[in-house]
Amino acid sequence: MSERERFGTGAGGPADPAVTGLAHVAIATRDADALAEKLIAALGGARGAEETLDGGELRVVFVHLGPVIVELLEPHAPGHTVAKFLDERGPGLHHVSFEVADLPAALERARAAGVRLIDESGRAGAHGTEVAFLHPKSVGGVLIELCGRAPGND
Repeated sequence: MSERERFGTGAGGPADPAVTGLAHVAIATRDADALAEKLIAALGGARGAEETLDGGELRVVFVHLGPVIVELLEPHAPGHTVAKFLDERGPGLHHVSFEVADLPAALERARAAGVRLIDESGRAGAHGTEVAFLHPKSVGGVLIELCGRAPGND
């Protein structure tokens, strides 16, 4: 039985969903290598690519666990938002990222629904994506990232 069958298909929802899939689940950590090794040893899977973002202030390591991608966020600057997150909350779930076909349209839809946007428009993400964040206070206490293809990376 699939997850959709087990938990319902969301019947009665909008016929034109903005979300097309789960992009990844992000975990904040001080040591991405150690956590990647632990996840792979415990759950199977494989280590994926890694990148540095935000001018070298954030290292991102991807781990593939079956159909799920886990993004490990390792800050390299004390002022980075992920470093501040770790200082305040410790390691753990940082955000959930949803794929969207049209990022500007998804942001407008969220805005129209009364959701507070952290990003008014997309910005560069890993792997040639364009991302924008929704404020956790507007969406159940979880930081949500909307992830689309950056123009020219289709």
